[in-house]
Amino acid sequence: MVKADTQTDMDAKLKERLVSLFAFFGLRPEVNLSISDEVLTIDVHTDRDDLFIRGTADPLLALQHLLRVIARHDFPEGSLTLSLNIGGFQQRQRMRLAQVAKEAAEQARATKMAVYLTPMSSYERRLVHLALVNEAGVTTASEGEEAERRVVVKPT
Repeated sequence: MVKADTQTDMDAKLKERLVSLFAFFGLRPEVNLSISDEVLTIDVHTDRDDLFIRGTADPLLALQHLLRVIARHDFPEGSLTLSLNIGGFQQRQRMRLAQVAKEAAEQARATKMAVYLTPMSSYERRLVHLALVNEAGVTTASEGEEAERRVVVKPT
């Protein structure tokens, strides 16, 4: 856990760096930071959120990775997970993956066969596992290597 004074410094520095990065694109972001369950969530809104979340979220994920590198470099004693949310993308992603997980669970129970989901990032796989942790009649596991790692929903 990060100490309160260090957390305030981290919040201010990350916000400053994020504003500078967005200025490069000619954008003035509205930035809000919050901590819950050891996760520092940075909510960002601009008048051009679509630049970061249209189609794939690769630009958002790249920016999130950059912020994590900055946080680790500037605050090596910190142990928070950082989540960047632009234009409500993270909430929509959680809802979409929860729905995918529930449908896979229903299919696994109905067919009594394992359901293999498409390859996902570790964060996405974690959301699927969490969505099904209390789901009766199924278990989940991650299988595969690197970019081909996926969740398998198995009937019990």
